[in-house]
Amino acid sequence: MISPIGNQNNEAVDWWFMYKLPMKTGPLKNSTGFEFLYCDSNSEKGLSLSTVSLDHDNSALALTLDQVFSKQEDIGYVLWNDEIPPSATVTKPKNNQSKGHSKGVLAFSKKNNCGLYLLHSTPRFPAEGTKELPEDEKRFGQTYLCIALKDYSEVNKLATVLMTQNEIQVYASHLPNIEKEEPLYLLTENLKFDIPQSPSVLNLETPKGFKFTHIAKNKHWSKPLKPQKIGKDYWKDLVGPTLQSNLNVETWRRGLVFGDIDLDNKFDTEDDVDIDLGKIGLTGYTWAYSKDHAKWGISAKDEKNLIVVSDLNRQLSQCKRGGGGLAFSHEGLWQSLKAVEITEKILETDPHLDVS
Repeated sequence: MISPIGNQNNEAVDWWFMYKLPMKTGPLKNSTGFEFLYCDSNSEKGLSLSTVSLDHDNSALALTLDQVFSKQEDIGYVLWNDEIPPSATVTKPKNNQSKGHSKGVLAFSKKNNCGLYLLHSTPRFPAEGTKELPEDEKRFGQTYLCIALKDYSEVNKLATVLMTQNEIQVYASHLPNIEKEEPLYLLTENLKFDIPQSPSVLNLETPKGFKFTHIAKNKHWSKPLKPQKIGKDYWKDLVGPTLQSNLNVETWRRGLVFGDIDLDNKFDTEDDVDIDLGKIGLTGYTWAYSKDHAKWGISAKDEKNLIVVSDLNRQLSQCKRGGGGLAFSHEGLWQSLKAVEITEKILETDPHLDVS
């Protein structure tokens, strides 16, 4: 069985969220890159610092991957990442840059009519059969959201979206008893498909009825139309309008970011520039966006308590890649993320900006 999933206290939960801290943060600047904040569907107060480290066998991530890679006869999985982890047979894998900027694990048991979806932000992870974090990724902040899916049909619905919208780069799979016409099989075969005319908004449900909204876009929806050089922003042009909410967003930023290019858009989006955990009782734990590879956003006000965890950044380059994210509502987690963020409105109206 892989659903419901387990938390770090060996309790069944419908979802869990982890926010890995960067290296060299905290009062003594000595964090190892394995510390993380944690919240799950049983939590009421939101984020707290985990008592076990990410590399511990009892961390939620390790327990989940142990289950996925348990070699139980009925458990299958699909692994994808825009940066493929090296393996014993392929030490320097080549990545297809036309594929989506997407990272995750989709696991299932057709026999037991269940599944799970792990959406994360870590490049070259996980290598098939292992749970070790790549050495050079310990230094950055990362996010992980794992949800239990109520039944096997949810797994195939999500597989269709991952194929046609995210355009995931699959590097490993195990498909016990899967028929060739099923979306799960088609997902792993890199087959051609009809380009979707619009993004996807897929409602997903957990075994206990907790609701998530998977919001995804294909690169053809967002890429610039010539002679324009700027395409659509996943966060501002899709997530905000879909959720009918203004957003504050923390994502990886290297080079130019979207900022507020479209000033006429009904829904506004601001970028987080720093994280400070002092307001949730962790004084001295601060870091800048340059140390954070996480990808999350929240509704700017608490009338909805919305959280979005994604695999897409707000860089201009992302309009040429597919990807998506999971949106859900949880007051405690929203309050925690709202408390730790430091936002800055970035207006990219400088006529000298090179957006090529």
